[in-house]
Amino acid sequence: MKRVLRSFATGLLIGGLVGLWFGMNIGKDQPLLSNPLADVPLAQQAGRSAQEAAESAREGVEQAGETVSEELDGQ
Repeated sequence: MKRVLRSFATGLLIGGLVGLWFGMNIGKDQPLLSNPLADVPLAQQAGRSAQEAAESAREGVEQAGETVSEELDGQ
């Protein structure tokens, strides 16, 4: 019984640490196996934000274009 509990506790500890490692990297939009405690350069953060903003704007323009074409087809 002790061996089972020890194995369970060890697995829980290792799983928790690996999950924390991966979770921090996912939250920072970094590769899974990178160092989660490393500081991300400001230029890299700004580049990611600019890419996200450009993607969001592109999707908005496409949606607006579809809405306009639907309105013109309906008339």
